[in-house]
Amino acid sequence: MRIVRVEPVLLGYPKSDPPMRRSFALVRITAANGLTGWGEASTNWGHSYPTVFATAVRDVCAGILIGHEARDVRGRVADLRTHLDGYLGRDGLTGQLVGACEMALWDLAGQALGAPVCELLGAVRRPIRLYGTGTTMFDASPHWHARYFDQALGAGFPGVKVRLGRTPDEDVAVVAAVRAHVGPDVSIGVDSYWFHDARTALALASRLVEEGVDFFEEPVPQHRHSDLVWLTARSPIPIAVGERVGSPDAFARLADDRAADVFQPDASICGGLLACLDVAAIAAQHGIRVVPHVGGPTAVGLAANLHWATAAGVEEMEFDIDPYQPLVDEVSPALALTAVRNGSAAVPDRPGLGIDVPDDLPDRFPYVPGDTYAELFPDHERGRSGAPA
Repeated sequence: MRIVRVEPVLLGYPKSDPPMRRSFALVRITAANGLTGWGEASTNWGHSYPTVFATAVRDVCAGILIGHEARDVRGRVADLRTHLDGYLGRDGLTGQLVGACEMALWDLAGQALGAPVCELLGAVRRPIRLYGTGTTMFDASPHWHARYFDQALGAGFPGVKVRLGRTPDEDVAVVAAVRAHVGPDVSIGVDSYWFHDARTALALASRLVEEGVDFFEEPVPQHRHSDLVWLTARSPIPIAVGERVGSPDAFARLADDRAADVFQPDASICGGLLACLDVAAIAAQHGIRVVPHVGGPTAVGLAANLHWATAAGVEEMEFDIDPYQPLVDEVSPALALTAVRNGSAAVPDRPGLGIDVPDDLPDRFPYVPGDTYAELFPDHERGRSGAPA
């Protein structure tokens, strides 16, 4: 099953909570027999730089893959790594490119063999518990944020995640309002998206522990490795990282130095399904919990993460509960929030990733630059100044 075409596909649409654009970076790989496989790259919430991804797919990945056997997924990944790792590094864009292409290759292999990808990875379909991700409407009231989770709670979600990034007093008030609204049996995680330094993160964790918070995600920038080590050793709430960790090697360093209590790998970020399985194995060796990051991709990335999570025996994963997600709802209705029952989701029961991407999607949801997360919330990208010692 020879590869004949490798193409980037860029998508986007406007959203309202908060008002901004979401953009997405996909790859479509076509085989000589006419089958098409899809993969997706992410910068952690859709893709903030899709044109950079598209250029690399066209100018680098296509030449590496075209003419070769699509079913030899490991061989194609090795080829990509040979050409990319030594020149662009193993993380960042490289992890995104390899991950997206590997997804598409698994999709092709599953279709050719008539089996879901999770079965090719040695697993069978099963439900995985979900937690619903909150939103960055920082001007909205605590009551508004509590009610934001109502649809997820109605679908039986056992957990939710509150987005932080206000003053400490305001963040505590929002978490307290969510706890009062969801009750004692629903787990609550919090995510500050690199907003703090180690000392301010510890101070906030010491206040939030009273609300029974399950994990504190991205409290400090993940390149401040020593800060993460310091904070993880002292925080009364487990520290979670992963959506900016781009390879199993980087996760291994976090594990060796005990710089996190929870790993959140994402196949669209850290190098694909096989890489995520490696991360899960590293976590198991160190007694670290794995809760996959799935921060609002299209149905392609969501399905791919469900497949590897199924194979890894993961019990819980993230789910974006934004009410407007046409690139999930219209591409794979079975994965839409409205289809969730008992707070769980399972991989589609069809071959490959189990989804069909309509040909007219780029015309209906075109990529338009501007209004990215980094542009709207620049303070969340740099972290506060300060050091733990």
